[in-house]
Amino acid sequence: MKKSVLLCAVFIFLTFAVPISVNSVFALNNERIEFTYNGRVFNYELSENIKTSERFDLNYEINKYNRFSTKEERIKLFKYMLDIGFDKSVALEYIFPNLDNLITKIEKNMFISPKDAELNINSNREKVFNIKSEVVGISLDREKLYDDLAKKFLANEILSLELPIKKTYPKITREYYERFTNLRADFSTDISRSNADRKHNVKTALNSLNKLVILPNETFSFNKTTGRRTKENGYRTAKIIVNNEYVDGVGGGVCQVSTTLYNALLLAGLDVREANKHSKQVSYVRYGFDAMVNYGSSDLKFYNNTNEKITIITNYSPTHARVRIYGEKMGDVKYKLTNEISDIVEPDEEIRYDEAGEYADRILYDDEYFYLKRGSRGMKIKSYRDEYKDGKLIEHKLIRTDRYNVENAVKIYGTKKRTDSGAQSSEIIDLIKLTSVKYM
Repeated sequence: MKKSVLLCAVFIFLTFAVPISVNSVFALNNERIEFTYNGRVFNYELSENIKTSERFDLNYEINKYNRFSTKEERIKLFKYMLDIGFDKSVALEYIFPNLDNLITKIEKNMFISPKDAELNINSNREKVFNIKSEVVGISLDREKLYDDLAKKFLANEILSLELPIKKTYPKITREYYERFTNLRADFSTDISRSNADRKHNVKTALNSLNKLVILPNETFSFNKTTGRRTKENGYRTAKIIVNNEYVDGVGGGVCQVSTTLYNALLLAGLDVREANKHSKQVSYVRYGFDAMVNYGSSDLKFYNNTNEKITIITNYSPTHARVRIYGEKMGDVKYKLTNEISDIVEPDEEIRYDEAGEYADRILYDDEYFYLKRGSRGMKIKSYRDEYKDGKLIEHKLIRTDRYNVENAVKIYGTKKRTDSGAQSSEIIDLIKLTSVKYM
């Protein structure tokens, strides 16, 4: 009887105090956990991890049990650990040694950091905006993984499960950029006949507008954006219109930029708050759609009456000044610009003779002449913006009414008589060259 009791005590001691042999482990616990994700399979083999497992130093209540006994006993042990307050992750690591190492490796393998969409602007391309899509972040949902694994283990089910993931969405998406990168209007004017200094001024003003962003409910000022037209700000001397006359002034040509922008704004359906005409009609845009600017007195202003950002894109070439307007989609709405010209008065010619020789460097003889001043017609101009929806005119809106007074031409003749009246001097100045005025 004593011998039987002693043998029983030894058996209990070996069971609870001495680790089970590796061969016994293979016999009792050849268990596998299979994780799958995106068609990939990750396996955990219990038999391969017992050899390298270090014994947990938890507490006496736990350590007295053999965690490598039969599956049924280990399930009881796992449930007992949860009942006395151990976290699922700790209990699972105790039952499945090195499981956490495998999960960490899987997590590193599948982890993707969230990344905002990117917007790149190249104003020299027809496709101005290049949008790089956002990247959705992916990480392992460890808490759910441990919950799912614990449920299967406690239910004695096959330990095979799809890895649960968490997605982290970036703040800025492609859809965000697509809301305000739609072409609303594209307008160009011809500068091919301008001289080098005038083209330089056009280019300088265009560059100051390029890639400019106007927020919803924000008001844009051309003068504030381009700054004073001074030599210190990079502008050169070229022809400008002052009191119906072409004179030299710093910044000549900038008004063509403001005019090009003005027409693009109208075609984009934006709310133009201020636009002013020149004192003299200009030739680079249809009558009634010019926009004269003069720092401190005349400005071009518009209000962003849309729900999204407005972006101005400008382009310069030796032949054209171009402005494109981008923002929210206009849908089926289109705009056209029209005008009505009335009250036309044709100019007369005033003939003068250069008796004082004031223009002797240009004309001498009484059969030579040049135009000191070109005449311009008097007229009344009404400018309209027509709004079309689905191809049908829904609004014929009067934008402004301009009136120009008639300007008579001034024609200057020389006074010297020729000795040979049948032959003109080779010094006769070509009329076109004398009277042509390049775009102002």
